[in-house]
Amino acid sequence: MLLAIFLLTSMDATVKYLSSDYDILNLVWIRYLGQSVVVLVIILPRLKSTLVSNQLGLQLTRSLLLFLATFFFFTGISSIELGAATAILQINPLFVVLAAHFLLGESLGWQKIVGVSVGLIGALIIIRPGTAVFTPYALYPIAAALGFAGYFVATRYLSKTENIWSSLFYTTFIGAVFSSMVVPFYWTTPSWGDLKFIGLISILGTVGQLLIIYSLFKVHASVLSPFTYSSIIYATIIGMVFFDEFPDFWTYLGAGVVILAGLYIWWYELKNQPK
Repeated sequence: MLLAIFLLTSMDATVKYLSSDYDILNLVWIRYLGQSVVVLVIILPRLKSTLVSNQLGLQLTRSLLLFLATFFFFTGISSIELGAATAILQINPLFVVLAAHFLLGESLGWQKIVGVSVGLIGALIIIRPGTAVFTPYALYPIAAALGFAGYFVATRYLSKTENIWSSLFYTTFIGAVFSSMVVPFYWTTPSWGDLKFIGLISILGTVGQLLIIYSLFKVHASVLSPFTYSSIIYATIIGMVFFDEFPDFWTYLGAGVVILAGLYIWWYELKNQPK
């Protein structure tokens, strides 16, 4: 899981590097195209059973949410610090708690409400609306977090009736179809020098996703969840080394608050799991 998060954060950094020369939809399309090839190879022996879905409408909605979340986050990191955007994105588990309550009827006690509220305060500390440092682009990672939350909750719901390969297939290929439909209107032909970075996006994203799937096959998600916060560390270091981005005190403080809120909710849910 730690390696997967590092690879995905490196992919985000590559997207940020290319975003000044290419429209975000170009980069989203490249991200999905690379993963589609790998997923097709994996599911080919079971393609017929994989195509069967009892809830195609929800699969489509779920895939669209992931596509939008990817687009919003890539847009965000194109204009704000990689570490700050990644820290804001980590409020995603807090939104998952709220979405699971309203959409799936899962319990929402005062402890979770406190955790969610503190996490949102952490995000506000980072983006600081109303101050000179605020930029509307800081709202894009929040939109991405909402999209990822909807995607995760829909995935949790579908896990009761759909197999993992069907969900993987529809997520990947529907995203590829969405991006392929719009990318011709925003297409920029890559330069020869950028081809290696464009290929890197596909490789890093695909291997990262495969490692996450492998991790979840081996260990329960509740055990792996805290390790996802390593993305903030990776993103901050990469931002310093490659983009000369040095977060200020308030960004560090806000990121710490977001992490503590997320870990609190994780601990609370783990403590209250049925034995």
